[in-house]
Amino acid sequence: MNIDHDEIMRRVAAIAPVLAQNARASDTARRVAPESIAAMVSAGMFRISQPARVGGYELSLRTLAGAVTELSQSCPSSGWVLMVMGAHHWCMGSFPAAGQDEVFGAGREDLIAGTLSWQGSAVAVDGGYRVEGRWQFGSGVDHCQWVMLGCADPATHAPRVHVVARRDEIEIDDTWHVMGLAGTGSKDVVARGVFVPEHRAIDTRMLFRGESLHAANHATNLYKLSAEAMLSLSVATACLGSAKFALTEFIKRTRERRSILTGAPKAEHGPTQVRMAEAAAEIHSAGLLIDDALAEFERLMVTGARPDLEHRTRVKWQAAYSAELCRRAVDRLFAGSGAHAVYAASPLQAVFRNINVAAQHASIDFDTAAEQYARLRLGVKG
Repeated sequence: MNIDHDEIMRRVAAIAPVLAQNARASDTARRVAPESIAAMVSAGMFRISQPARVGGYELSLRTLAGAVTELSQSCPSSGWVLMVMGAHHWCMGSFPAAGQDEVFGAGREDLIAGTLSWQGSAVAVDGGYRVEGRWQFGSGVDHCQWVMLGCADPATHAPRVHVVARRDEIEIDDTWHVMGLAGTGSKDVVARGVFVPEHRAIDTRMLFRGESLHAANHATNLYKLSAEAMLSLSVATACLGSAKFALTEFIKRTRERRSILTGAPKAEHGPTQVRMAEAAAEIHSAGLLIDDALAEFERLMVTGARPDLEHRTRVKWQAAYSAELCRRAVDRLFAGSGAHAVYAASPLQAVFRNINVAAQHASIDFDTAAEQYARLRLGVKG
C-alpha cells in the first residue's frame, strides 16, 4: 500500500476515539495508556518521519504536524508524545547509517524518547562517548527502547553531541508531578558512565543546522532541514491541537449555558461572543503561521537548499508566536467558561492546564525567540 498524507490522516481519524477514551486514564497514571501507544504504533504514527531506508514512511513534516495537531485534540498527552518521538525518529535520519540500522533495522517498531537539550555531558573515548548526567522532560520514556540525549562538553558546557542510548542502560527517576500534560510521563532520565558507540552519535551543531553529511543518504531532502527549527515548530503543532479542542468545547458548552441571574442564554451575551470570536481568530492565525513555516520546509525539501540563520530564526519565532497565540486563546476561553469550568472533570480546565505547561517548552521560549528575530531583522550584531 502507498502510504501518503491522506492515508495517514485517515488512520489518525480511526485511532482518535481510542486516544480520547484513554485520555483521562493517561493523566491519572502519569503516562500514556498502553492501549493508546499500541494504537499509534499499529497505525504507523511513529514511522511518519522515520527514514524509508529503515522502514519509515519518510513523509513531509506537514504530515507529522497534521497528525500531532489532530491527535492532540483527542488526547493532548498522546499528541505530545507522538510529537516528541516523531521528532526523534526524524533526527535519526541525520545519524550514521549504522546507527539507523541498529535502532530501526529488521522492521522493528522501536521507539525513541529522550531530551534534546544538552543537560548532561559526553566525553570522547575509544570508539564513542562516555555519557553522564541527568536530563529532565523525557516524554514517553516508559514506552521506549531507546533514549536520545543532548550532551555538552563537560569543560566548556557548550553543546557537543547528541547520542542514542539503550533504554535499559539508563535510569528513570519519576519526578513528573506537574500541573498539566501529566499523561506524557516526562520523567527524568539518568546516565551513569554509559558508553555510546560513535555510530549512535552526531555533532549537535551539525544536527541543529541541518548540515549532517548522512542526511544526503536518503531519497528525499527531508533530513537536510534544521533540527533547531523543526523541533520548535513541532511543539507549536501540539499547542494548536489543544487550542482547537478548547474552542470546540467552549462553543459546545456556551450553547448550553444560561446566566444564573437572568436565565438568558450565554450564547446571546455580547461579551461572550466577542471572547469566542477573538479566540477563534488567534487560533486560526496560529494555524496560518504554522502552515507558512511548513511551506518553507517544503520549499527547502524540493530545492535541497541549506537552512540558513534567517530561516531558523524566522521559523522559531513563528513557532513561539503561534504557541503564544494558542495559549492566550485558551486563557481567554477558560476565563469566560464560568465557575463550573474549575472542576477536575471539566475539559476546559484540563486544556487550560495542559497548554500552559506546553507553552513553557524551552524551544518556543517567547522572549528569546522574539529577541533573536528582532535583532536579525534590525541588523543588531553580537
